[in-house]
Amino acid sequence: MLIALILIVLAAIALSLILLAVIVVGIRQEPRGAELSDVAPSPIAVLVRRLTGLCVRRPTPTAVRARGQGEGNSAGPTPQPKATTQTHGERR
Repeated sequence: MLIALILIVLAAIALSLILLAVIVVGIRQEPRGAELSDVAPSPIAVLVRRLTGLCVRRPTPTAVRARGQGEGNSAGPTPQPKATTQTHGERR
């Protein structure tokens, strides 16, 4: 029983080291001085991006965004004036 436990622990350690080596290889394949591109340079880099959570998504085009969602506008869209109707005999 002790031998089986030791073998399971050694197999888990070996699997962890293999996974770590794959991650290191994938990171080294990325260009160092540039931003991450939309397309990974290799399938290993794709796997590493998924494992580390560094998935690069294409930005949404600015034409699709709503008009009031400016990047520098933290207050949100400007309020629109309400249309009022006057009844007969009412003066302002």
